[in-house]
Amino acid sequence: MQSHHSSLSVFPVAPLAEKQANQPAEIKNSMKLNGEVDMEPRVTELETRLKCIRRDMEDIRSDLKSIKHRLAYSAGGTAVVLGLLGWIANSRFEQLVTLLLAN
Repeated sequence: MQSHHSSLSVFPVAPLAEKQANQPAEIKNSMKLNGEVDMEPRVTELETRLKCIRRDMEDIRSDLKSIKHRLAYSAGGTAVVLGLLGWIANSRFEQLVTLLLAN
């Protein structure tokens, strides 16, 4: 299993008050002459984060699949062991009954 710490990219996080103070300035700086807002940097960042989320989800799916297989094998092994123990106990019980009845 891979460490999730190595796969995560680091994004600087600014305090909320600082973000709110800078937001109007960023919008004014990114406005074009006709009043449109340039969304390209934010869209690119969202696409990058979405790729990371998708990669992490694929890792989780593969981990879940391997866990399911391990549980299936262990359940099958447990059933076989319990069946053998029951068979041995049943055969010994018959021997014990015949020994008690012989006396």
